[in-house]
Amino acid sequence: MKKLLSLLFLLAISALGVIGYCSADTNKIVPNKKLIEYKGMNLVAPIKEINNSTFEALVKNHVNAISLIPYAFVDMDKAAVIYNHKRQWWGESIDGIKVCIQKAHSYQMKVMIKPHLWVNHQFYTGNLDFKTNEEWENWETDYETYILEYAQIAQESKVDLFCFGTELRNPIAKRPAFWMQLIAKIKKIYTGKLTYAANWDDFDSVPFWRQMDYIGIDGYFPLSDKENPSVEELETGWKKHLSKMELTHKKWSKDILFTEFGYRNSDYVALEPWKENQSILNNAAQATAYEALFKSLNHQKWYAGGFAWKWYADDYHKKKELDYTPQDKPALAVIAKWYE
Repeated sequence: MKKLLSLLFLLAISALGVIGYCSADTNKIVPNKKLIEYKGMNLVAPIKEINNSTFEALVKNHVNAISLIPYAFVDMDKAAVIYNHKRQWWGESIDGIKVCIQKAHSYQMKVMIKPHLWVNHQFYTGNLDFKTNEEWENWETDYETYILEYAQIAQESKVDLFCFGTELRNPIAKRPAFWMQLIAKIKKIYTGKLTYAANWDDFDSVPFWRQMDYIGIDGYFPLSDKENPSVEELETGWKKHLSKMELTHKKWSKDILFTEFGYRNSDYVALEPWKENQSILNNAAQATAYEALFKSLNHQKWYAGGFAWKWYADDYHKKKELDYTPQDKPALAVIAKWYE
């Protein structure tokens, strides 16, 4: 009878889309692990041609989706967007992106193309601005060319998800008409799922979520000002952000996707996760932050999953002891447990 009751319980929670997992730390069943769609990683563009070992390592850790990032550079003096330049790494080139898509699909992995802009090391793209209408139009012409070329690649390569912009608060606020017409042009080319990566502090002000398949968020939410916060303290820090996301989900009737999320392996891991200003190594804090994120998000009915920041395609990560990557760190076991 006990076995029958246990079986009926498991069937019941499976019907709700929720399953438990056995934690190696506590040996307890945690009943808030949902079958999310995107168990993803943002793949750092490889310097040279990628090999199969990268995808084998991702699959081993139950990653089912990767984000590919073809960076473009903004020349502020010329109001220009430059991409697919011969000086860029292979994985940022059009040829490199196409090969990475093919390899990911051969491992039955979903793919998101997520263009990023880079100005300089100290410049936040959300503050991008120009003084004249002519400069804005020059920049928009270049940006549209850049995005539509990758929309065409996404269509031809049967990419699962296309994210047509990343953290562009000021350009969207100042020039909303440009973005509406750009979305219409993308949809004439690309028939897959579409999103935009809003920053954690402005996702509720984006005007075009109705045209998207997902509300995309780069989820670097501040959660705690403690040097070494516990899982429980970080879960408390998540509560106000969960409420805001819930309201945005209800307003637009769209599920939420974390186009990026992640933590460095440092003290004060969740004070300002988007910054790289902490220098004290703390691997345990990174693992704790991931555990709290998954415990807080994965059971939310509106959460479609996301893409952790970040995974190196070669041995470059071994040169960066303090970094966002979970590779060779306790955080990777946490991710693999929740992605399984």
